[in-house]
Amino acid sequence: MQKVIIIGGGIAGLIAAHVLADYCREILIIERDVLPAGPATRPGTPQAYHPHHLTPRGRMILQQLFPGLNNELLQNGAASSLGKEIWFSYPSGDLHIPEPANEAACSRSFLEWHIRSRVLKKETIQLLPATTVNDLLIDKTHNNVYGVTATRGNETIRLHADMVVVATGFHSHLSEWLHRQGYTIPEPEILTTLLGYSTRHYAFPASRSVPWSLLHAENPERPEVPTCVASFMENNVLEIILGNIGGQYPPTDSDGFEKVLQLLNIPALQEVLQQVTPLEAPRGYRIKDVTFRHYEKMASWPDGLLAIGDAFCTFDPIHGTGMTIAAMQADLLQTMLQQRSSLDASFGRDFLQAAARIVEPAWWMNAVADYGQPEVQHKYATPQKGLAFAHVFMEQAMQFAVQLREPALFGLVWLVKTSFLSPRELINRPMFQMLQEAGMAGPLEALIQAGKATDVAQWQDDICPDIPDYEDTLFIPRQVLQGS
Repeated sequence: MQKVIIIGGGIAGLIAAHVLADYCREILIIERDVLPAGPATRPGTPQAYHPHHLTPRGRMILQQLFPGLNNELLQNGAASSLGKEIWFSYPSGDLHIPEPANEAACSRSFLEWHIRSRVLKKETIQLLPATTVNDLLIDKTHNNVYGVTATRGNETIRLHADMVVVATGFHSHLSEWLHRQGYTIPEPEILTTLLGYSTRHYAFPASRSVPWSLLHAENPERPEVPTCVASFMENNVLEIILGNIGGQYPPTDSDGFEKVLQLLNIPALQEVLQQVTPLEAPRGYRIKDVTFRHYEKMASWPDGLLAIGDAFCTFDPIHGTGMTIAAMQADLLQTMLQQRSSLDASFGRDFLQAAARIVEPAWWMNAVADYGQPEVQHKYATPQKGLAFAHVFMEQAMQFAVQLREPALFGLVWLVKTSFLSPRELINRPMFQMLQEAGMAGPLEALIQAGKATDVAQWQDDICPDIPDYEDTLFIPRQVLQGS
């Protein structure tokens, strides 16, 4: 493969370029923003001001792709988790989970800048900033993409390539480009959540310390109360986010934001708030819905075209899924290139079909997590299995873990939520029986009695048939988790 154009210089585009550089002679990243010289937010990523936490799987893949990245982040000022704990606060109690490793915590902009600095050191990768792609160049006779048209200043330019990778993020125009060229695109799945969150940053004294690296507080019994997550990032900055779904948006004014923090009445957070200085007013972000664009189902997909990251599927950002899925897709891209050694004509179509299998469990889990709010609506071509049962099962398991101070069970729920382990590692007969013995299976039994879930007596091999049967290869084997 001679030349690849990547549209979008965010994290998905950068890690795709990093992987492709070993197989392509020339890679051009086209980015509409003028990129900052340092780790600062930019117009093309308005959500970058808000928290971006890597899940264990996303962190593991980035470390594999960029050896030493975690240490580099720490050396340049990222917050360290060493000797800290993650504190969770629920109405049923609190749970403190030790952080055994020295993991870096930082802003999206800080992480992106370090990745970009590494990627652009490769001689085969060039960056074209302040340039907006307007359309794809497609040869309809041969059904292949051979470049893009773009605007740079007052000039319209045509750039040719053997393959175009679309990594244009949450507000991708790929569907519009394909539709304009006459392609039929399947109806997307849409999860309407009316998500809103507000974030504020505070300066924390370098001379002080707290025993936790992240504090998470929520009250499922009061859905009108926003979830609160406080964490530390680079340069001794405390970051606090208030988030909620269903159109119950947290305040974006300083007085309203601080009032909510007081009403939440989290002693550990109140203690820290007495030591910090606000750096600016809170900033809000609103998302009506998220979308799974089923490009893999198109009857005709043009050769030489590939979509990755949010350009393929967007997720409810409050669950911290987006960067992890982009990393998983980059890992898939590397695996496929190792197997095939080249970007042949059908590579883009084959990648999308494989990437869809990665996206499906995360998309299902996103729907599970947001299930139950009356304002949440799920538009799908094929009904999703087991949403209600899985939602209640995971909530009961979480409550059980908190009440009995079981960090291992809590961690299991978290690893299932973040695509590290299969849902069937948690939702199975032994776990159901454990909840029964603890007197916490009542809501699950009610769903079964109402005919909304399969009776446990009919579960084969301890497996709940209402949970989708995703491939084991999409998840990390337990042996890796156990260090064997």
